[in-house]
Amino acid sequence: MTIWVPASCTLPTTEQPLRVAEFDALFAGRLTGTARPEPLRLLLVLTGGPGMEDSVR
Repeated sequence: MTIWVPASCTLPTTEQPLRVAEFDALFAGRLTGTARPEPLRLLLVLTGGPGMEDSVR
């Protein structure tokens, strides 16, 4: 697992690995595509069913 948490993250240090693992699992299981419509904007395309949007939020 690669740790990519920026130094500016305000999440307590002990919780950061858990959050990284959540994102890793989400992207590994649901990410179907990406696009960069603008230099500072990344669009992630996720698959999902009922409740997926609430889970990601």
